[in-house]
Amino acid sequence: MEKRKLISLRAVLLGYLVQTAVSCIVAAVLWFLLFFLCIDSGWLLPANRAARVSNEAVQNILPYRTAKTFDPAELDPLCRYVLFDAEGNTVLATNMDRSHLQKAMREWAGDLRWEIGYEQYYLRARLQDGTVCLLQFDYAVPYADPTLRDILPDVQTMHLILGIFLLVGVVAWSTHRSGAFLRRETARLTEASRQVAEKRGIEDIDFTGAKVREYDEALRALQLMGEELTDSLQAQWEMEHRQRESIIQLSHKLKTPLTVIQGNAELLAEDEGMTGEQKAQLDAILRSTGETRNYLTRIRAEVQTPLKYKRRT
Repeated sequence: MEKRKLISLRAVLLGYLVQTAVSCIVAAVLWFLLFFLCIDSGWLLPANRAARVSNEAVQNILPYRTAKTFDPAELDPLCRYVLFDAEGNTVLATNMDRSHLQKAMREWAGDLRWEIGYEQYYLRARLQDGTVCLLQFDYAVPYADPTLRDILPDVQTMHLILGIFLLVGVVAWSTHRSGAFLRRETARLTEASRQVAEKRGIEDIDFTGAKVREYDEALRALQLMGEELTDSLQAQWEMEHRQRESIIQLSHKLKTPLTVIQGNAELLAEDEGMTGEQKAQLDAILRSTGETRNYLTRIRAEVQTPLKYKRRT
């Protein structure tokens, strides 16, 4: 018999963990590569883009404008702004929403606090007429298309969601692959157990093919149990066969004396000189002999029916 190389169940589980870990690492690498590929292809902008355009506005645009000549279109959409009067008490113009404006006002008042979410960065520029422009920007990767910035969550959140789905998918794939392998091994054991329970011929059952050592040992134990069950059935068959043969032989041995008794009783019954009591005794003998013959006939009929256990050759 060819010796097969088996693996332990512990090795299968360890292999599952290693496979899952390696797959997660590969997925993480692809996740990072996708991020930088989107930047290189122009779908996303570098994280320092907002800081760079804000610095350019502070150095090259805002110092040469007044509150009247200030044009928001000259600023990059990544820059959020708020104009204060010369005293810094009144907001003249802004493109910020309520949340960002509140943060800008706290920054202007020097009220620094930690908040959940991105940390905003600020640059100040004084216009020619003394008006102050406070620029607010995020140090984060933005979408290149302004439309996407309005309809989608920020890039970091989308990329994080994609990474979570990617990791979940990798773990699910690895679990399914390892689970399918164990299901195939279990199916062999289940099928062999079912065939043994149906008392099939041990030579007709396949106890091979397992790749896991523990499953192979279980199949071998099942094979041994099947062989012992077959031997037990064989012994039972032989015992019943001997009993049947003994009963048949006994019925044949009893048939001859019964025939002699019945024949003699019938001859005696023909004697007209017998008294009534003697005739009654002969009738009882004939009746008992007939019942005994019928009983033996039924026994022979029963023992001659086929045995329900198949004899192993």
